[in-house]
Amino acid sequence: MSKRSYKQNCALARASDVIGERWTLLLLRDLLIYPRRFNQLLASQKGMGTNLLAARLKDLEAAGLVERRGGDTRVYALTERGRALEPAVLALIRWGLTHGPENQPGDHHRDDWDLLALKSMFQPERAGGVAVVVQFDSPDFEGWAEIVDGDMRIGLGAAAHADVVVNATIADIFVDAENPLNLLKSGESSALQRFMRAFALQHRSGHLLVW
Repeated sequence: MSKRSYKQNCALARASDVIGERWTLLLLRDLLIYPRRFNQLLASQKGMGTNLLAARLKDLEAAGLVERRGGDTRVYALTERGRALEPAVLALIRWGLTHGPENQPGDHHRDDWDLLALKSMFQPERAGGVAVVVQFDSPDFEGWAEIVDGDMRIGLGAAAHADVVVNATIADIFVDAENPLNLLKSGESSALQRFMRAFALQHRSGHLLVW
């Protein structure tokens, strides 16, 4: 844990003692998507130095949120305690999408971050009995999202099985494309439509964005 502390007998202050340092939440974001090596985390956090990254990871390990796997390969993954932060991180992402400032030209962006943004928009009550795995397979991004039993899982790379494969990133499907079904590579269009209907977000204008 970081030596800095608010020294307040308050659960929020104690949580902030652990995850309130700069870059920490962004490291948790990346590890909620997939375990990563040191250099992969460094590439994701543009502008973060190696010494600071090493210090933040050391703090998270000491707090019991992150563990190192694979010996010398230095793959970092969240512990059960670390994964328990997912609902809080997803809530912050939803707030950022709904109330946060607009993106600025030149802002650093990675397509894999959109997997967690997608999960933040997941509405279990809209999913109903949907069971579908969508593979995002484009030159710029490979990842997958699965909906089953009212729950959602995400990952990088190729899914073990995919009901639908789209030649697109997540932004292509939910933001940029006029007709997402044009991006369908394989699978049934109805399965992709069922998948998309499971997401909704309250837009800054007050309108509910649904698909």
